[in-house]
Amino acid sequence: MGSRLREPGNLFELYCEVSPGDHTSEPHILKKYPENYKNEEELKNLPKFTFPCPLDSAYVQQYSFVLTSVDSKYTFCFCRYDPKANKALVILSHLPWHDLFYKLLNCIANLVNGPDRHKLNSFLEVSRCRRPSPGSTFKVACDNDGIIFSAECPDNKLPRIPDNCNLTEYFSALDAHCMAGLWAALLHERRIAIVASKPSRLSACVQAANATLFPMSWQHIFIPILPKHLIDYLLAPMPFLIGVPRSVMSSVRLSEVGEVVIVDVDANELRSPFNDLDTLPPDMVANLQKALSDKNALGDAVSRAFLRALVTLIGGYRDAIKIEKGHMITFSEEAFIKTRKNMQPFLKKILQSQIFQQFIDERLELLNSGRGFNDEFEVECNYFADRVNAAGGQKLKQQYKDWAKNVRKEGGAFFRNVKDKANPAVQSAVKTVRQGGKNMKSAVKGFKIKMPKTGSRPSSLNTTDDSRFSCGSATPVSSDSESPPERPSRDPPLPLDLLTEMEFLFGGSRRDSLPPTTTAQLRIEDKSPAEEVDLIKLDDSPPDLADFDPLKRREPDPLKSTDSALLHEYGLDFSQFGMSDFSAGSSTQDSSVPKGWTTFN
Repeated sequence: MGSRLREPGNLFELYCEVSPGDHTSEPHILKKYPENYKNEEELKNLPKFTFPCPLDSAYVQQYSFVLTSVDSKYTFCFCRYDPKANKALVILSHLPWHDLFYKLLNCIANLVNGPDRHKLNSFLEVSRCRRPSPGSTFKVACDNDGIIFSAECPDNKLPRIPDNCNLTEYFSALDAHCMAGLWAALLHERRIAIVASKPSRLSACVQAANATLFPMSWQHIFIPILPKHLIDYLLAPMPFLIGVPRSVMSSVRLSEVGEVVIVDVDANELRSPFNDLDTLPPDMVANLQKALSDKNALGDAVSRAFLRALVTLIGGYRDAIKIEKGHMITFSEEAFIKTRKNMQPFLKKILQSQIFQQFIDERLELLNSGRGFNDEFEVECNYFADRVNAAGGQKLKQQYKDWAKNVRKEGGAFFRNVKDKANPAVQSAVKTVRQGGKNMKSAVKGFKIKMPKTGSRPSSLNTTDDSRFSCGSATPVSSDSESPPERPSRDPPLPLDLLTEMEFLFGGSRRDSLPPTTTAQLRIEDKSPAEEVDLIKLDDSPPDLADFDPLKRREPDPLKSTDSALLHEYGLDFSQFGMSDFSAGSSTQDSSVPKGWTTFN
C-alpha cells in the first residue's frame, strides 16, 4: 500500500480506552495517551469504528480497522475488547504491523488489569517513542522487572503461515475456489463485500485479501469493518473492498446494492455476477488453485502462490519500460500488451485500473530517482523469465546502465527538465532550505571536526551494493581532505556547496546572495550554465559500471522522516555533518524515556 502509507514518526500515535456505551449513551473514549493528541477527526470517528456492531460477550476479541484521512493516507487501528472490563483497548499507528500490536495490546491489558497499573503511562511512553527496525526484535524492559514486552517486527518478506495472523485466518476460512475468485475480483476492481459474524475473522480476511495483490494494493474505498451508521457505503457506485458484520448485512436489501461480489466467510461461499476467473489464463488459474488447495501449507507458500500468478499476468511490465537518452524513464502501454499475447484482453483492462497504475508510477519513480528496487516480485519475475527463456530483466539493466551514463554526461540539461516536473513537496523542501541558509551557516560553524575527510559523502540510505547512483548528490570536502589512493575513480570528486548547487538547479539566486562562508565551508567550482556539470555521482563504483544493478532497491533509513528522505534525494541531506539535533526528522527521543525503562532491538 505504498501510496496509502504515511511515514511514521513513532511506533504508534495514540493509545486509548473506549467504552461501548449503553442504551443511553454512544461509544466514547475513556482515556487517551498522549493527552495532547489533536487529530479531532480521528478522535470523533474512533469510538463508532471500535464498536461497529454488537460484540460477543463470551470471550476476548482482537480486530482492526482503518481510518482514511482527507489525503487518502491510512491510520491502522488495533483493538482488544474485553467483555469483563466492558471496554476496548485501542492503538492507532501508521504501521500495518498487526501481530506486533495485538501482542502489545495483550501486554497493556496485563498492566491495566494487574497490580502494576501505575506503570502504564511509563510503559506507553517508552514503547511509543521509538520506531523499531523491520525484521528486528523490539523489546521494552524495566530495571526492576526485566523485559516486559518482546516481539518480532515484520520484515520485508512475504506473509507467512502461521506467523501472520491475518493470512492464517484467511487461509483457514476459505477454500481455494473462493480465494482465487476473490483475487480475480480484486484485479478487476469490483465492488466487493466480505461478510462474517466475528469482527476478528472479518478484519483479518479483508486485510489478507488486500495483501494478496502485492506488489499492488487496493486504491479505492477500503473499510475492514463497516459500522452500521456507514451502511450507505454499500450503495457507492465505485469499487470498494468492505468488511460487513453479519448483523449489519442483515439490514441490507441486496436488490438495492446492485452488482456486488459477496464473500461469506462463515459459509465459505462466493457469490458473483461476474466470471472474472474465466478472463484469466486457464493454466495459471489451475496452478493457483492447486497451490491453495493444500491445507497443510506453511510458510510463504500461500502468499507466493498469489505472487507467482501475478508475475504470470503482469511480470512482463519490465519489457515495456522505455529508457531513452535525455528523457525521463517511461512506460509503454502498447509494448506491455504485447508481452503476453495469450491474455491481451485482460492486460488492456488492467491498464485502466488504479491498482496497476499506482504500481507502475511507483516503479518509475524509483527508477528515475536512481534508487531502483529489489523485492520478492522482481525475484519471481527473474525466475519466470528464466523458465520462458526471456531476457527482460537483463535488457532493462543494460538500458538503465546506458541511460545512467548519458545522464552523467548531460546532467545539467536533464535536471533542468526534472525541475519543471518536480514534486511540489520537493520544491517546497528546497525552498525551505534555501531560505534557511543563514541558519545553516551558524549550524555548520564549529562542526569542522565532524566533516568527512575522504571526500566521500556517506549515504543515509541502506545500500547493499557499492554501485549506486545518487541523484542530485554532491560531494562535500573539507579544506584538508584528500581522496584515498586506493579508491577507484575516473574523475576527482567535485566539491560543491549544496545550497548553491540547488540555486543552480531550481533557478534561485546566485552564489553572491548566500551568507558569508566560514572556515568549515563547503567549496564550489563556479561554472557557467553552458559548461557541463556532473550532477549525478556514482558513489564508490568502478568506472565501467560493470556491477551496477538498477533493480536493487536502496531503502531509506527508517528513522528518517519523509522530508529528510526528499532532502537526501535532491542532495540536501546534512546528516553527515553531525547535525542530527537540528533535524526534526532525526531527533532522538531517548532523553524523554522515563528513568528505569529501556527500549532496544
